[in-house]
Amino acid sequence: MDAFFYFNMFRNIISKFFLDGIWVVGFFYLLTKTYESDRLKQVSKYVMGTSLALLFIYSVMGSI
Repeated sequence: MDAFFYFNMFRNIISKFFLDGIWVVGFFYLLTKTYESDRLKQVSKYVMGTSLALLFIYSVMGSI
C-alpha cells in the first residue's frame, strides 16, 4: 500500500509541475522571440528559474 501511495504522490508532483511549467516556459520563450534584447533575455532567465522553482515547491506541497 505504501508503494502505491508514493508512486501516486510522485506522479502527481511530476504531472502538475510539467503541466503548469510548460506555460511558464512557453510564455518566456515567446517573449524573448518577440522582443530581441539581451537585458530581457537575462531577466527572463532569472524570472523563469525562480517561477519554476516556486512552481515545483507548490507542486510538492499540494501533493503531500
